[in-house]
Amino acid sequence: MSEYNLQHKNPSFAHEIKEDFDSLMSSKNIWIDHPLSYKDRLGWLETSALINKSIKLCKDAFDEIDAEFNPSSVVFVGMGGSIQTGKVLNQISLNNKYQLLFMDSTNPKDVNLAREKIDLLSTIFIFMSKSGTTLETNKIMNFFIKELAIEDESNFGNRFIALTDKGTPLEKFAREKKFLKVLNTPANIGGRFSSSTPFGVFPATFMNDILNMLENNYFWDLDRIRTKCLALTSILKNSYDNYGGVLYLNIPEEINQMGIWLEQIITESTGKNGKGIMPIINSESNIKCPKILINNEATRKINNHNADELIINLDKNTIFEDMFIWQASISILCKHMSVFPFDEPDVAKSKINTESLLKKHENIQNVVIPYSDTDINNMISENKTNQVLYINLYLNEEEEINISLNKLKEKLSLTHGINIITGFGPRYLHSVGQIQKGGIKDTWSIFFYDENLINPYSEKNNYKDLSDTFKAQMLGDFNALKELEINAYLVNIDSNKPNPFYEIMDAIKE
Repeated sequence: MSEYNLQHKNPSFAHEIKEDFDSLMSSKNIWIDHPLSYKDRLGWLETSALINKSIKLCKDAFDEIDAEFNPSSVVFVGMGGSIQTGKVLNQISLNNKYQLLFMDSTNPKDVNLAREKIDLLSTIFIFMSKSGTTLETNKIMNFFIKELAIEDESNFGNRFIALTDKGTPLEKFAREKKFLKVLNTPANIGGRFSSSTPFGVFPATFMNDILNMLENNYFWDLDRIRTKCLALTSILKNSYDNYGGVLYLNIPEEINQMGIWLEQIITESTGKNGKGIMPIINSESNIKCPKILINNEATRKINNHNADELIINLDKNTIFEDMFIWQASISILCKHMSVFPFDEPDVAKSKINTESLLKKHENIQNVVIPYSDTDINNMISENKTNQVLYINLYLNEEEEINISLNKLKEKLSLTHGINIITGFGPRYLHSVGQIQKGGIKDTWSIFFYDENLINPYSEKNNYKDLSDTFKAQMLGDFNALKELEINAYLVNIDSNKPNPFYEIMDAIKE
């Protein structure tokens, strides 16, 4: 079982949180009035039953396929909540039945790397989109449709599975093209709350150790969950009430996908109406704010903890229970913040801008980016009073990039006390992209990109649409922030250098 050790205790609102938890478990409305009915978003409360139902649905669907195709690889394609649970499970699983790949980027280099790892004709593709209209999922699906046309003249649908709500454009397309399977997902559960649905459970069915845990060792203790929710909600509420929503989150690299899952559930649920909780992940600075430390060995040896700390020792055998605890705690917190937890009203802004750019420019590769900024000190000076810097990266998510990025974050934080949240595009658009546009306004953003990353793929067969989309997504989100009068800067760097952020770090004045 995971352990939750709360160092900060505030009994003044503990009773209220307990009441809210019991109301939530009874499916009562505890939130502000909203056009979207809360009843249409509470299906995740039945997590235990959902998991059992999802296992049967997914296993029954794939057993037939496995017997006929005997695939070597299974590729999951989705964005945000539809795919992130699978990425978490894949990172902690030690016994996968096939080669499993998870694709949530239109970055042409990332897609190319995945393409080179698989044999197309012995691969099953699972396309996941609750709405059935997710831009990135559709673009990657179209890419593999074209690739399969090169390898095999037969109907591409015989290697595809769709996971989507009933009646969506993806379901219609999948049935027309005779996909292997079309699995309908629960309509009363939003994407980032969908861990216990086929979006999260389908990947688990290919992970023998995770599946065994779900089938044989999973049990549900409401009193235990209530106690842990109280601890977690208390620290989150302290962040919102007393620290402007800034929250320190420390999580080891070996489970960093859980950090990305947490980032989405926190920011996309709370970041709206000019409010939000902003998780600063693995910062090296001495930020004065509540802290949540997850599976951090160093903290276990400390006797005198910070008075505003929650120490969580995650047990992978109860990972679905922990996800439920976070979902419940964030939902209760949103009640105290007077925001509705189950919508994402500002996510569409970037998508609309992206589609507009793609329609306007027949060849977006010819669109010059004339406003690339280079003076980091001027940016810092212009944003001295802003609370958080968002760094949006349209680069390859590689170890060398992350190491160099962490050095840049450390210098900015220690030299100027800057709180920093980072995200790779376009994935961040479905998590911190919401809070950037809908949260507090005393923030700023830097977009790091490499013009040379896109160009090599723009002329390659079947890659051009991905290259165009990737560039348009960056410009679309940049323009969305500018329209909201949020300071945003575009910075072109050479990501092939051993330390691509060195020149920027070297230029920072103390």
